[in-house]
Amino acid sequence: MNTESIRNILTDSFMKGIVIMAAINSWTPMGCGATAMGVLPGKETRGAPVFPCDLVPRIEHLDLGIEDVFLAWEISRLAGEGTSPELYRALVLLILAARVLSGEGSTRLPLVQGGHLDRTLDEFKATDSERKAIITLLDEAQEISMGSRNSSLSNIFGGAGSYRPLIIDQSCLYLQKLHVLEARVGAALHELISDSIAEEPDPAIESALDEVFSFPPGGAAGSIELDSEQKAAVRASLNGRIAIVSGRPGSGKTSIVASVLRVLARTGNPPLESIALAAPTGKAADRMRRSIADHLSAIPDAGAADQKLAEDCPPSSTLHRLLGYIPGRLERFRHNQNNPISEQLIIIDESSMIDLAIMDHLLRALQPEARVVFLGDADQLPSIETGAVLRDLCRSHLANKQGRVAVLKMSYRAREEDISGKRILDAAAAINEGASPAEAGGGRAVVKRMQAQEILFEGIEHLEPGTESQRVKFFAKWHERLRSSMPDLEERLSRAYEAGPSGFDQQTTVALREIFNHYERFKILCVTRITAGGTGSEFVNTWFHTRWIESRGEENKAAGSSNFQVGEPVMITRNDYSLRLYNGDSGLVLIVSPEAGTRHRRAEPMAVFPRGGSFVAFPLEALRGRLERAWATTVHKAQGSEHENVTILLPEVHVRPLTRELLYTAVTRAKKSVVIIGSGEVLESGVKRTMERASGLADILG
Repeated sequence: MNTESIRNILTDSFMKGIVIMAAINSWTPMGCGATAMGVLPGKETRGAPVFPCDLVPRIEHLDLGIEDVFLAWEISRLAGEGTSPELYRALVLLILAARVLSGEGSTRLPLVQGGHLDRTLDEFKATDSERKAIITLLDEAQEISMGSRNSSLSNIFGGAGSYRPLIIDQSCLYLQKLHVLEARVGAALHELISDSIAEEPDPAIESALDEVFSFPPGGAAGSIELDSEQKAAVRASLNGRIAIVSGRPGSGKTSIVASVLRVLARTGNPPLESIALAAPTGKAADRMRRSIADHLSAIPDAGAADQKLAEDCPPSSTLHRLLGYIPGRLERFRHNQNNPISEQLIIIDESSMIDLAIMDHLLRALQPEARVVFLGDADQLPSIETGAVLRDLCRSHLANKQGRVAVLKMSYRAREEDISGKRILDAAAAINEGASPAEAGGGRAVVKRMQAQEILFEGIEHLEPGTESQRVKFFAKWHERLRSSMPDLEERLSRAYEAGPSGFDQQTTVALREIFNHYERFKILCVTRITAGGTGSEFVNTWFHTRWIESRGEENKAAGSSNFQVGEPVMITRNDYSLRLYNGDSGLVLIVSPEAGTRHRRAEPMAVFPRGGSFVAFPLEALRGRLERAWATTVHKAQGSEHENVTILLPEVHVRPLTRELLYTAVTRAKKSVVIIGSGEVLESGVKRTMERASGLADILG
């Protein structure tokens, strides 16, 4: 965004066209305001304030788009021609501040001194006169919201329940849509929690619990029994209308889901066909399905109930698929309050990724007596969009008082008795508490490395300084480690995997799973997609793409394409509901051929993705515009994943997305090793900065 582009779009003819459209569509807040101003089709709007374009250079560094600037202009015009230039400028700044916070995921802008508003005004480089004008503006807006004053600003500000573009409630400024969403979600969650009154133990459930707890799955070291926290979470999930289970990665949340299903397979209330499993992304939904299947297959001498569950386990899907998303320009779903989801129990994994809008759709689509279980890690990155619903639920006094929240503190992914795993856990705990990871484990958790050649891929290692030359040397070492860790990788990539009309056969599926598991062991995580200095995921993917071509030589050129080479990891960037591929789904480019006897039999590179217990393949051309290389991804894209070896690539200078929550999420993706590349100063600044989203949901929930 630059000054010239803003000036170009804010021309008088363009503005008149938008205002006329607003008047025609008068059911919107903008339309009502435009009509109130007397703006009708064909009528001139001379005398209205002109957008202060001199503000644009002061906000270029912020995450604001042209649409945000235009919204500020559109709302502020509703104040009318009599508004002083000072008050108009203050109004624009206030709206932009609200948009900055909503872009960061907050639902509201607290107006208390020394808080979010002052921080944002500092970033705007607001002058003393602008700050005084904003205070004057807010004083008048507060009186309007309480109904004690009427002025030209009454077209813009209102209190709770008002239909105005900006709402002031609980000393916070809301965009009207977010205020409605938050209030509606809060009321629905409050009802679910209030209906979850402790009941007398059900003898059938107690008997089933005893049996399930007595016959846990087995592992390499013997039976894997649930601990006391996990058993409490299972009990909470089996009674009441809502349960919230929060725990760090590897704390056994999937074991809780499997145990709940095992109990219900014995009681039949609700029956298995009335249970839905879901997650925000296809990757998380597929991992949920596989984890449950692994849990059930590890039960020694499984009885009839467990065998039936393994055969008829409820399928897992994305939340969008569960709600019946209808592709189009509007966020429409087939299921809503008039056409609710048929299942009686909904179990949702990775719930920290659920934003306020999707939570609203979900809650409105529940049957009156339906129950829902949310699982996730409240300390992880919240959703990319607005809201931090899981965090607010875990903080809810009402939910905790009713025994609806279960917190799991133990991690079984990186075991305490394993030295590398212990170091990862210690560093993650330190980051989560706002302490330097260098201090974790008595200062022994993180090992400093000055050269890429010193990296051992054990525990947590910090490569500092993270100069470009050291990064490139590390990339080369990472590339070589990926290739050498599977001695016959080249042979596996050179062969053609035969697919029939119904997909891959069992033998081919096993071979594909082995190669997918190998690639999943390694992942580079970046803070941003595009960052100067070669630390963004796009730069890293380009480097590995070039190196991959060089390392595989002529054979790769013959088999691959210009954009994607055989053996490259790829990721879907945009939902395609017709192909059942979703944003964030990970795959590999492999050579696939139709089975013998098929017309036009020809082996060619295709993008292969996991689906259910097998895999599906699509021609690269069919995915044009929605596929990207995935040697590296952003930390946000990695949520719901787990890898043996993780590299965290820090930017050269601190950037806004680098927060404690992002670092905690990145570190906890690893099971065996973490390599952090970047300066200690940037790392420490990230640990100190939190992604504290301003939300009123916890207040609504007590």
